Amino acid sequence: MKETIGNYFLDISKLIFAGVVLSAVLDLDVSKISVLFVGIYATSVFALMGFLFLRRK
Repeated sequence: MKETIGNYFLDISKLIFAGVVLSAVLDLDVSKISVLFVGIYATSVFALMGFLFLRRK
């Protein structure tokens, strides 16, 4: 069960990272600095949570 939750959080972090990259590539009308900081923070948080769940067995 915890392995499934860990994989879910890792998938969410990958999707957030992809969204940040796509927003930079597509030149959307948003502040690139704020998207970058929020995206890096959210990716880090979800990846950390995923790895913590995967480590606990």
